[in-house]
Amino acid sequence: MKIAYVKIVCRTICFEPRYNGEERSVGALDIYEQYTQDDSRRFPRAATEVKPGQRSEMFLVIGTDEGIEGEHGPIENRSELLTIADGLAQHLIGSDPLETRLLWDVLSRFDRHSRSGLMMMAISAVDIALWDLKGKILGLPVYKLLGGGRSRIKPYISMAEFSTEPKAAQERALWVKGMGIGAQKWFFRYGPGDGFEGMRKNLDLAFALREALGADYDIMFDCWLGWTVSYAKTIFRELEQMHPRWVEDILRPHMLDGYRNLKQDTAVPLAAGEHIYTRMEVNAYLSENIFSVMQSDPAWCGGITEALRIGDLCEMYGTTFIPHAHTLMPALHVIAALPPDIAPYCEYLLNFMDKKNAFFKHNRIPISPGGWIELNDTPGVGDDIDEERLIATEVVTSFGF
Repeated sequence: MKIAYVKIVCRTICFEPRYNGEERSVGALDIYEQYTQDDSRRFPRAATEVKPGQRSEMFLVIGTDEGIEGEHGPIENRSELLTIADGLAQHLIGSDPLETRLLWDVLSRFDRHSRSGLMMMAISAVDIALWDLKGKILGLPVYKLLGGGRSRIKPYISMAEFSTEPKAAQERALWVKGMGIGAQKWFFRYGPGDGFEGMRKNLDLAFALREALGADYDIMFDCWLGWTVSYAKTIFRELEQMHPRWVEDILRPHMLDGYRNLKQDTAVPLAAGEHIYTRMEVNAYLSENIFSVMQSDPAWCGGITEALRIGDLCEMYGTTFIPHAHTLMPALHVIAALPPDIAPYCEYLLNFMDKKNAFFKHNRIPISPGGWIELNDTPGVGDDIDEERLIATEVVTSFGF
């Protein structure tokens, strides 16, 4: 069996969001006033298209000469799609789809810049599609192929885009807790450019959540790369009192010295990793014991192949590994193959998953009674397209022999 073709497909569904975007988080560009007023320039050009009542997304499809297909998506960044079409596809055609480690190594060497960033994100998309294909060829879910046996995982809920006004946040947080969920992550809205008033609003949010959810409830926070060392040190002196489970992405990921400085000054557990690529980069932080939690994302760090290696590396250092879940199912499969003391949670981005999971038959609202996400035994990754919801499918580009 050989890989016969690679396609990029645009799918459109009828879609009405369950949740409205009420707020955004602080970001690294917020030091510039014009970016605090215009969110449209904060992100790379998106491949997603949204019209009233509709949503269109891009998917990668890898097929064999025996007609079996694996896929991954939605893929939001146009730059990832270009890398796949312009560089990666040529290395896949004619290859054995079961040789996932070999193909990962080839793709990671095909260009001198392929070790990180958007190129590694594109490699991640290919790797996940290949694992989906392998599972369908062998008739097994990916977590079984990885040797895992945890059929259900505890999620923590990420509250991105929900209001950070203390009263509104308390009400939303209690609603999530009422679902049986034992942990939540909230996104700080303010950073150094917002002065003391913004710092106080961040702290008001944190203490309001602690008051509402109780002393033993896991609460995490995300700074979305938007703080500085001095700002974090100042706010952490008060934040330590409410005992967050962790605070993540405080600085930009390449600021190793800054994280080292911060680690020495605070008792707040630090977390990061979704913007750190491959086990080589991760090891630089693990070897210095900087992070209590590593959060490498299978959709970005090198796919399922590399995320599992990172999980094993975290186990060696005794660091908790809770992948960022830009795509839910790949992260779940990796977690299910790791010990629960190393990987106790999976992230579930409530607002974001509503948009992405709308394309799939399973896991549109995957949280079962008791606050678990159940893994099904669907062969492959399990993100099977809900054909009944599709209103249009277009092959954007394809490669084959």
